[in-house]
Amino acid sequence: MANFQTHFNVASFVSAVGAGTMYYSGLVDKPEATLLFAGGIIGGILPDIDSDNSTPTKIMQYIFANLISFFVLFKYIGVYPIGNLLLIWIGSFLSVMGLFYLFKKFTSHRGMFHSIPAGLVFWFSFSLLFYYVFHYNYLISWYFGMFVFLGYITHLTLDEIYSVDISGARMKKSFGTALKLWSKDIKSNILFYSLIIVLFYFMPQKQLFINSFTKFDIITTYHKLLRKYAR
Repeated sequence: MANFQTHFNVASFVSAVGAGTMYYSGLVDKPEATLLFAGGIIGGILPDIDSDNSTPTKIMQYIFANLISFFVLFKYIGVYPIGNLLLIWIGSFLSVMGLFYLFKKFTSHRGMFHSIPAGLVFWFSFSLLFYYVFHYNYLISWYFGMFVFLGYITHLTLDEIYSVDISGARMKKSFGTALKLWSKDIKSNILFYSLIIVLFYFMPQKQLFINSFTKFDIITTYHKLLRKYAR
């Protein structure tokens, strides 16, 4: 499987291309594109939250916990005094780290968290978090979750690519354990697909999100960019 640095670098590249395309297509402005870029990176490292206690994994967990904590903190700036804000940050950080501990304790690496359904669960979860908790508009909430999913799928795809031993012309044992739709654990399958249905039900303005792409023309966007930088 690909290492942490490879996952981070490729997720950064894919997210940058995706966010840039969204910006030049007029779907988002610069601050929003930056937010989507961050979402893609988060998604690119999320599948390894149930991994071992290696140094890159620990670094990823601390970075992710800090990002979520600051998102929560910014919501309450100007509402509570500095002492309360500090407690909110500490509480958020410890809560996220506690979730990481539970994930590692009750899940196996390359289990259902390394799957397409897991990516959808994180897409909808982040979108709902941004819409109902952080009070972003419905489009940015949808887009942020979508970029988390983009990064997630990028991670899974890389793991599958690294599962092919080209020099030996063979498939490694890990092939097919990342980019999958279900696992051998029936309970996990039921849980994740149930979560997808429930979370999707609460997603805001579904049809308007779909309609937002009617003005998205990737060919025209890149044609304009080529003309702009060819001068």
